[in-house]
Amino acid sequence: MQTDKIPFWLKIFIGLILGVVAGVCFHPDRNFISEKTASMFLPWLRFPGDVFLNLLQMIMIPLVIASVALGVSSLSNLSDLYKLGTRVFLYFILTTVLSISIGISLALLIKPGNKINQAEVSLSETKKDISKSEKEEPIPKIIADIIPSNLIKAIAEKQMLSLVVFGIFLGIFFLSADSIKVAPLRNLLTSLEGFCIWVVEQAMKIAPFAVFGLMAYALTQVGVALLTGLFYYVFTVLAGLFLVLLMYLLFAYLFGNRKPIQFLNEIREIQILGFSTSSSSSVLPFSLKIAKEKMKIREKIADFVLPLGATVNMDGTALYQGVATIFLSQVYQIDFSITELILLVFTVTGASIGTAATPGVGIVILGSILHSFHIPIEGIAILFGVDRFLDMCRTSVNLSGDLTAAVIMDHWWKD
Repeated sequence: MQTDKIPFWLKIFIGLILGVVAGVCFHPDRNFISEKTASMFLPWLRFPGDVFLNLLQMIMIPLVIASVALGVSSLSNLSDLYKLGTRVFLYFILTTVLSISIGISLALLIKPGNKINQAEVSLSETKKDISKSEKEEPIPKIIADIIPSNLIKAIAEKQMLSLVVFGIFLGIFFLSADSIKVAPLRNLLTSLEGFCIWVVEQAMKIAPFAVFGLMAYALTQVGVALLTGLFYYVFTVLAGLFLVLLMYLLFAYLFGNRKPIQFLNEIREIQILGFSTSSSSSVLPFSLKIAKEKMKIREKIADFVLPLGATVNMDGTALYQGVATIFLSQVYQIDFSITELILLVFTVTGASIGTAATPGVGIVILGSILHSFHIPIEGIAILFGVDRFLDMCRTSVNLSGDLTAAVIMDHWWKD
C-alpha cells in the first residue's frame, strides 16, 4: 500500500501505537537496553518530536497575533466584535464551570483519595519546588496586567493572554482607522499568517514520526507502575473528561448542527496530536487549518475563537484541577463545606483561564489552588507519576472544546 493513500489520521494513530509499544519496551524496568545505551538512544528517540514541536512553537506567537488581529478586523464593525466576543467569553465561562462541576461531583462520589493508604504515601522525600511563594496580588492588578506593558517581555515569556489582547487591539485599529494607514500593516500580517500556515504544512509531514517519538519517550520516563496505585484517581479524571467530551458532542449537535460521529471524524487528528504533544498552543496552527479547510468554519470565526480558546478555554485542565484538589483533600482528610466547594469552582475557573497552554503547567497552577484551600502542596508529589498521561488526555479534551466553540459560534453567527 502506498503511504500517500493512507489517511493522515491513521498515520498519526499508527505512530501513537508504535510509540506506546516502543516506550514500554525501552522502559528501564524492562532491562531491554543498558542504562548507558538508553542515555544515548532516548534523546534520538524523541528527536522528531522535538523538531516538530519547535517548528510549531517557532510560529506560534506570530500566528496568534496575526490570526487574532485579522480575525477581529474581518468582522464588519466594532458592534460585531462586541457581539461575537461577548458570546465566546460567556460560552467559555459556562463550559468551564460545567466541567469543574462534573469533576468535583465525580470526585465527591467516587472518593478516590479515600482509596489511598496514607501509610504508603511518602511525601517528604519527593517535595518539589512548585509553590512559588508568590505574594497574592489584588484582582484589579491581575486584570490590568493582562494588558502587556512590555510587548517584547510578553513575547519572550509567552504570555499568551496578553498577546491575544494585543492582537485584539490591532484588529480594532484595523476596523476603526483610515484604510491608508491600515493597509501596510494588515498586508504584513496577512503575509505573516500565510508563512505560518506554510510552516505548519511542512511540519505535518513529520507529524507521525513526531507522535511516535514523543509517546515512546514519555512512557520511558513515566512508566506504568504508579497507574496501579492511583487507579481510582486516574479513573475519576478520565471519567470526567469523557463526560465533558459527551457534553461537547451534545452542544455541537444542538447548537452547531453537527452530528456526533461527523464531528468526531472531523476533529480526530487534532485530538491525537493534542494527546501526544500535551500542548494546546503548539497544535493551534493545525487546529486553524483543520477548522478552515476540513470543517468549513469561516476564517473570521476560526481566527478569533481558536487562538482565544487555546489561551483561556481549558475545560479539561479545569476538571483535572478540581478533581486533584478534592482528591488531595481526601488524602489529607480535609473536608470541604458547600461554600468552599462553590469558591473552589470560581477559583479553578480563574486559574484555568490563566493557565499557559504548554505541557506540565497545569500542575504548577494546581499548587496555587491547593495553597488557597490550605491543602499541603507537597501532596502534588503523589500525582507526578500519572500527571503526564493525564496531561495528554486533558489537552485532547481542551482542543475538542475549542473546536466545539468554533462550530457553535460559526452556526450562531449565520443566524
